[in-house]
Amino acid sequence: AEIDCARFICDSGAVSARVYPTVVFYDTELCQMSRKGSYQPLSIEEAVMRTKDVLAVFAEHNIPCIRVGLCAGENLSSPEAVFAGPNHSAVGELAMSALFYDILCQKLDELKIDTADCILTVYAPRGATSKIIGHKGINKSRIKEKYPIKKMIVIEKNEILGYNIKIELHRTGGEHPCI
Repeated sequence: AEIDCARFICDSGAVSARVYPTVVFYDTELCQMSRKGSYQPLSIEEAVMRTKDVLAVFAEHNIPCIRVGLCAGENLSSPEAVFAGPNHSAVGELAMSALFYDILCQKLDELKIDTADCILTVYAPRGATSKIIGHKGINKSRIKEKYPIKKMIVIEKNEILGYNIKIELHRTGGEHPCI
């Protein structure tokens, strides 16, 4: 449903977007529905995966997402205000990180080569290193598990924008490509 909504937003001519995974506040109809069991709040993991998919739609249409998740400064994310849902200060960073992981895997899969003993260099947009590496290094660990690379390096470049990345694989101890 949210992917269709994102596509509609793109098709309607949006120039930017904001994404707010649903958080249930106390003293609201949604809170009453949650208590009765007629509404199931999203877990953080589910919100991250759904948000990642929405971000991918916006990225495909070159529409920047200027905000993901509630702003902590508005007291909207305090435990006293929130009954349930993905109330996490880094839900946006987690979703962006999940999207970068998917993009990395897609690029590595497209190469169709043995990555063993290779160094993976990822050329990324400015400010994307933490999202590519992932929270507590999770993306880096998952990439190394899925593709037996020796090392992963992220280099930020001004000319790369959005979720665009470029990758290179080189053998350890040399400049020879892994092909």
